[in-house]
Amino acid sequence: LLSSCVSFRLCDDVIFCPSGGLDFDTATDEEIAEAFDPIEEGNPKYDSKEFALGFFAAIVVKADDVSISLNGHSISQCAEHALMQRFFAVIELASAPFTPAVGPHDFVTDGMFKAANNFKLTGPGTVGLSSHHGIHGNENNNVEISGVTFKNFEVGAVSLNNVKGLQIKNCDIPQNRHDVPILGSFSAALQIRPYIKALKDNNPDFSMTLGGSTKTVGDVYDTLLSHIANVFRDVMRDGRINSVEHPVEYQLYNNPHQVVDGPCYAFLVHGKGPAVGGFGEEPSTDVSALSANVSILNNNVANIKCFTNEVLAAVVDTRVQNDARGAILQFFDSSSGTYIGVNFDDDSYQGNANLDAQIMTAKAMNTGDLVPGDILQTNVNSVDPSLISWAEGADSSFTIADKFRCNGDSMHHVIKGSIMIRVEDCQGFDIRGNTIQNVEMLSQGPVGMCNDFHLGAAVVDATNRMLADLRGISVAAVSGYDESLRGGLDTSSTISDNTLTNFMSQNAELIAGVDIQGSSSDVTVKNNYVNLNSAVADLSDDKWVGLRVRMSAEGINVEDSNTFVQGMVVEMDDEEVVGRKLPEYHPRPAGNEWPNNGCPFGH
Repeated sequence: LLSSCVSFRLCDDVIFCPSGGLDFDTATDEEIAEAFDPIEEGNPKYDSKEFALGFFAAIVVKADDVSISLNGHSISQCAEHALMQRFFAVIELASAPFTPAVGPHDFVTDGMFKAANNFKLTGPGTVGLSSHHGIHGNENNNVEISGVTFKNFEVGAVSLNNVKGLQIKNCDIPQNRHDVPILGSFSAALQIRPYIKALKDNNPDFSMTLGGSTKTVGDVYDTLLSHIANVFRDVMRDGRINSVEHPVEYQLYNNPHQVVDGPCYAFLVHGKGPAVGGFGEEPSTDVSALSANVSILNNNVANIKCFTNEVLAAVVDTRVQNDARGAILQFFDSSSGTYIGVNFDDDSYQGNANLDAQIMTAKAMNTGDLVPGDILQTNVNSVDPSLISWAEGADSSFTIADKFRCNGDSMHHVIKGSIMIRVEDCQGFDIRGNTIQNVEMLSQGPVGMCNDFHLGAAVVDATNRMLADLRGISVAAVSGYDESLRGGLDTSSTISDNTLTNFMSQNAELIAGVDIQGSSSDVTVKNNYVNLNSAVADLSDDKWVGLRVRMSAEGINVEDSNTFVQGMVVEMDDEEVVGRKLPEYHPRPAGNEWPNNGCPFGH
């Protein structure tokens, strides 16, 4: 939406399915893989940088003063597109899903990023199926979302970074998505495919030794393409990958829990940049990087299921090994405790469709056979030449088993468990009158194999792997309202009149109703009812806690009007804990710490 000062009203249900009319029953493997890619289809309407990773939203709002009334109708992503487009928002409140120089790809031409301001979405109506978010945005001002039902999203209903002025009120979340058929490894396959195709088209004779045999780029491309198409056809027919017909694809991509394999939220409000690091410790000293004036009022959240798939990242010469799109090269399956693409007997490279494509792409970049461009950017790639030599069988001294870094997901984002309402790096908020019930984390406990831990975690959580941890409301690095804007009113941020019940996570180290973290200040907690598990009382030595106040917080006013059936914990420590290991928001530091895009914690 480009025009300012306009109002829209849905007059029918909308299912976003930009397949160009392709008949999937008769489509070739390659037609399936390219079906939803506007750039490969050669559509000139779509900017080659903004849409290089596909249609990232059904509605992109980059104008001010836009109002949308759902008018009793729904808007959602079709099942086909949800499978093939793994980063998506039904509504994106900016011209691109990331700000300039942030993310797995540089989406923004210099000076062209435009965020929506003064946006309203009103119900009744439904924001439905999404492979990532219902609503997502960066750098917005004055957003109001009211009376909307969100369901069948995978990551979050609403996720906004650095928003000034937000109201989410009277919304309903009856459930998140419970039939997710694939893991993040399938997204890695989708994103590396265009690189291998470009190499095949421009240098069809390119080959290298992988897993003890010579493979041409055509071999690698055809295998990857077949995997993608087989998964697509199985899922469209049966809802899951067929383990009998396609056992290799099943082992590589199948989602055992059928829910998103990373952190999930109902509502996420964060400071500048995506929330990929650990919980905030110190608020940013740059006020412009803080969210502010946030109200999350009278919403109902229920039947949320999530699990976190810990992806052990290989680290070579201090750098996490990820491909050209930022996906981790996966050599170990945490769920089964077995190696992936590695011969356990002698630690030699065995490979698979994903790894072969990722490593061949990296070698072609090194040799100059794959030339970067707006669409196929290569500056995120960090695959080390020594790992490539090992995959080629040329370096028997190289070992993968002693190189794993733990506590990250498939894109090396810090594992934090799941949080239903998360507000972080924010000045002034009101979380009031919300009901959160029937929330379950399905994650298993952590595995061994750790040489070290994710560098992006908060200092107090440096080695704490929160795979199965669950929080109802979490605030971190927050403060009260700006006094100059309150006109003499109380400046305290508030968490009040919320009801949280029935939380489950068998393997958690912490299940918290309300968690106040980091150097937070000027927060009042009152009139909340938290009973996470009716069979659990107030015990000091278990994982259940109604309210936790971390040691760095100060000026937290907990009134007697609260009921925390599982008790409360206020941490005390004589040692001052300050700072993060790395900033959670994404500036571009000097030197080589984060030279281009990608996850700063991986480099």
